[in-house]
Amino acid sequence: MKKHLPKKTHAQRIENRVSEGMPDSYLCMDGVPVWLELKIIKSNGINLQPSQIAWHLSHSRCGGVSFFLAFASSEGLAFLFEGCSALEVQGSRACDLRALSIWEGPVSDAPCALRLMAIKGWGLPAPATCAPML
Repeated sequence: MKKHLPKKTHAQRIENRVSEGMPDSYLCMDGVPVWLELKIIKSNGINLQPSQIAWHLSHSRCGGVSFFLAFASSEGLAFLFEGCSALEVQGSRACDLRALSIWEGPVSDAPCALRLMAIKGWGLPAPATCAPML
């Protein structure tokens, strides 16, 4: 996904052994902050650790915005889920994840979708397109 990020993006991988559950990526996309956990969809679904579920639910309860971006290599698609849906995502089979996603599409379009969903999550007026990020 990194090669598809727009120029006005600060992306930081988080390798945190102190605070379990914290998402593995932080992005600031043209002024919009995003916490993001990257996952791979396997035949039995997405595997979330209990600490990841707890982090996303706690962050959401405090008004924070976070997401899971899951890749289905068999379909060549990415699926975006809100962090507050961590419990539902964890308990779902791979075939049921599509209904839980707030966006699906090619990986190249994921940064635009992520930014637009983060803007919506923060309650900001949404632009019509991702053009300002280019």
